[in-house]
Amino acid sequence: MRVLTPSTSQNKRPPLSVSHAPDPCSATGQSDTGVAGVRALAEMFGGITDPRKLRGIRHRIGAVLTVMVLAVLAGARNFREIADRGAEVPSDLLAVAGCRVHPVTGDHMVPSAATIRRVAHGIDADAADARVSAWLRTQALARTIAQDAAGKPADTGDPTDPLVAVAMDGKTIRNTIAPGGAEGSEIKLFSALTHDEAIVIAQHRIPTGTNEITQVRALLGEVDLRGVVVTGDAAHAQHATAAHIATERGGHYALTVKGNHPGLLARITAVLPPAAPGSEHHVTDDRSHGRIVRRAIWVAPADGIDFPGAAQVFRIRRDTFDHLGRRLTKEVVHGVTSLTAEQAAPEQVAGLVRNHWRIENASHWVRDVVYREDHQHAYIGTGAQVMATLRNLALGLLRLAGITEITRTLQRIAADRTRILPIIAAATSTNRL
Repeated sequence: MRVLTPSTSQNKRPPLSVSHAPDPCSATGQSDTGVAGVRALAEMFGGITDPRKLRGIRHRIGAVLTVMVLAVLAGARNFREIADRGAEVPSDLLAVAGCRVHPVTGDHMVPSAATIRRVAHGIDADAADARVSAWLRTQALARTIAQDAAGKPADTGDPTDPLVAVAMDGKTIRNTIAPGGAEGSEIKLFSALTHDEAIVIAQHRIPTGTNEITQVRALLGEVDLRGVVVTGDAAHAQHATAAHIATERGGHYALTVKGNHPGLLARITAVLPPAAPGSEHHVTDDRSHGRIVRRAIWVAPADGIDFPGAAQVFRIRRDTFDHLGRRLTKEVVHGVTSLTAEQAAPEQVAGLVRNHWRIENASHWVRDVVYREDHQHAYIGTGAQVMATLRNLALGLLRLAGITEITRTLQRIAADRTRILPIIAAATSTNRL
């Protein structure tokens, strides 16, 4: 029987120091690994269909997209900044990315802002999203295999292995016009992110005129759900979603339930014990940011709950107090999970619900605040989706390298592009655990 084990750290690997990142010229092994990682990125991007006419192409598609990622790692937020920061990438790194050589000077050339924009708007954004997500899933799988070889917990297929938690949630990119949509039809992306390392392993554009509820199959279609527990907000407390995850795909789910599903909510509250003080199954106090947040959870078997795969139901109460102990807010949420009591204790169910919001804090918020994704005003068509995909990849590389200080790291890379190689080496190596 699979058991959910609480994570002791948000990152499985020790953080890479960005303030003392070694010079790639003085660290041969690390440099070789980093070069191999950049080359792997170029090869991955090279498999994307180039929409441009063969005649007149000066920069290969793999080189253009690789330079874009390197620039995004340096904090570039738009096409102009990508061209500017890409031009500051060391020549030997541009060579590994596959950039062409100037016939006169012999220097490696960087694509112009116009070329970068044309490629971003021209390629199949959905195909690029799928390819990048698959690459990140492969890196995460390689890391899991390496952890198993090192004697650390990993998913080997044994029913007693820990479960991997994945959050799914949608995000609207503001100031955009979706492909084929009328003005005001903004691009909406639906993503799946791992709780522990905060890596986007799948992303799918929601077609105009529908919503993320109908896109669960499309989002999770290429993700192996065996040994995975999927978390979602109240919008996803749907019979079809639960059946797809638990019955059809062999995974697990933990979903919150609100008034949008009144019948299910009523049945859950009916089987849960009263929320009397002292009867909680687990309580935690979080003292940070000048306030106290107390989280209490009650659980019960899902007896008589007509919901696919339901094993337990739960109630979570969050009380927020100021530093003097005066109550500020109270919130109560209910939910249902396919995890049995043997697979997930009350504190672990509470952790799943709480960590679900990492997709907002570690992905959507970072893209909005650090990269100012919602402040772009020049996105018509698929360009915004492509940029979001490249940001997911850049953030995934940083997280795989064990880096949590995103803004600081981007600033240091912007000051010294040679820091890219050790980061990519740490992200793509499975021996530095």
